[in-house]
Amino acid sequence: MLAKLPRKALYFGLQRALRVLVPAFIVALPPLYWVVDATRRASLVSLGRDQGIFQYVAWAVLKGDRDYRDVRDVNGPLTHLVHMIFLKLGGADEHVFHVLDLLVSGLAFAFVGACIPGVGRLAKPRLGDTSRALLVREIASRGGWAFAAWVVLSGQYLLYIFWDLAQRESFCDWFLLASIGLQLVAQDRMRSDADAAKAKLSTPAVGTGFLAWAGAFSFLLWFGKPTYALFTIAQIVTLLVDDVPMARKKRLAWFFFGGTLGVASQLLFLVVFGDAIAFFRIYLVDVPTMYKFIWPRSAYEILGLDGYSTLAAAAGATSAVMLALLAMGSLPRRTFTIAVAPLCGLGSVLAQRKGFPYHFHPVSVGVSLQWLVLVVWYSERAHRLPRGKAERLLPVAAAAALSLRVATMMPMSPYVQNLWLLTSKAHDPIERISHDYLVYFKTSDYFPWELRQAASYLRITTKPDDRVQTYGMDPYVLFLAQRRSATPYIYAYDLNADAALAGGNLPAPVGLHPSPREAEKIRAIRDAHEADFFGRIKASPPAAFVFHDKAPLITWQEAVHDFAEHCPESAKWVFANYTETANFNGLRIYLRNDMAASAPRFNEPGKPPPEGDPAPKPAE
Repeated sequence: MLAKLPRKALYFGLQRALRVLVPAFIVALPPLYWVVDATRRASLVSLGRDQGIFQYVAWAVLKGDRDYRDVRDVNGPLTHLVHMIFLKLGGADEHVFHVLDLLVSGLAFAFVGACIPGVGRLAKPRLGDTSRALLVREIASRGGWAFAAWVVLSGQYLLYIFWDLAQRESFCDWFLLASIGLQLVAQDRMRSDADAAKAKLSTPAVGTGFLAWAGAFSFLLWFGKPTYALFTIAQIVTLLVDDVPMARKKRLAWFFFGGTLGVASQLLFLVVFGDAIAFFRIYLVDVPTMYKFIWPRSAYEILGLDGYSTLAAAAGATSAVMLALLAMGSLPRRTFTIAVAPLCGLGSVLAQRKGFPYHFHPVSVGVSLQWLVLVVWYSERAHRLPRGKAERLLPVAAAAALSLRVATMMPMSPYVQNLWLLTSKAHDPIERISHDYLVYFKTSDYFPWELRQAASYLRITTKPDDRVQTYGMDPYVLFLAQRRSATPYIYAYDLNADAALAGGNLPAPVGLHPSPREAEKIRAIRDAHEADFFGRIKASPPAAFVFHDKAPLITWQEAVHDFAEHCPESAKWVFANYTETANFNGLRIYLRNDMAASAPRFNEPGKPPPEGDPAPKPAE
């Protein structure tokens, strides 16, 4: 296409392209080294608990188990689908898994950056314009800001520790950023299509198609994190307040048409791979009845988290600036979703009432996106000023300020600070499964090396089609062993409801605690779980049980003691029919008696302790 441009037009186009690239390069180049280096090192870290859980769920579903029926999880199917796709692409290897996550995240960051240009221009160049040199400038502008967006948004992502990478919220951010970018372009394009119609130019009406895709990705998020519905509401408001010359009913119709397709894709997943009835029962009944009382935090606790209180303040301040510019008519109305994106993210965090660091992914990415939009907006407005005006230099200062922000934050990234990631233990695939490597990822209740020891033992002592039951919070051991769970209950909190019955740390009314009636319902759900659990293991005894000492959400440090106290009838049957044959620093394996006699022993089996010590609070 560029070869068809006249030489003079091409020359001026390239000259202007270099000018529009200056602010983007000022943003991207100073912190580029640290972002590239941190990205490379982040691909070498191990997986945390949540990622391991979803690796097992995805693998089990691919092996034929029905999601939500044979594997009981309280999270939406979107996360399971992402892990299933990653497994198909080689994501069983932790390094490959992180490479895929960083690649897709980078594409999402670059895509939304390419959609931003135009927020400060009065009109958008078109392929049919007589001034075709503008096309070169448009391509350069979108490419430059895509590059800058990758640097800025990757920078904020790489400030999270290994535990918080590749989380449900970061997966949702892919679709959120794509939806916001598509809607931004769609509303800009709809205005251009209307202008072309007035001028009697024949152009394809692609704006509505982009809007449908935006709706599809937006509604899709409801099946990742239901609280992301706040972003959908913001997008609908944006459609209603924008001044595009298209009827509001038509705008909403296209957006909801796409949303219907997004919802249909997840329902299709449930039909093919899961149990839709079980999913909606868990999502709509069990979660608000029982699971909302597990690890709840009040708004006071969440907004007071070290480091994230500053992020919450930045979200409010930057959103206030953008909303003021919108009210004054300086920013186009189609940027309303971006103006409130961090506030929607903060609302999502508060609505979940948990406040773990990875819940802040939509807040941090929203704030960084706002800063980028403001720099692009200011740069494009300055281009309309006469040459010689000092104000034309201000976008350079704004770009430098954003660049300085990213560059000074990147040395704080755990991947820049952890120099051991440069050694052979992180780069050699064999050493990445060694104790010397995995010890860096050990926490007070997560033991990656011991999980692999237990998995190796299970592969030796059980057959590939044998079932294994765990009691704890790390079904990743089943994934590593390539053994499926004997029952749907892969979390101990389904059988021990103490955490749900206790509620939050603060007393009522600040803290969230179940009322006597709610506590009765929680106990009824737990009792039903144990009855089903006991019926299943008696009908088809698993080859082994794995008990995880010090697991979060159990009452006692010794998982065997905890199981005996909270599931006495089941425990009596288990300990009569199974023998402890291995203990890997608290990961205790009990083999069925007919298998235990010939099985190798690792650490002499101990008897269930008569008294247990309270389990420590989980690491966050």
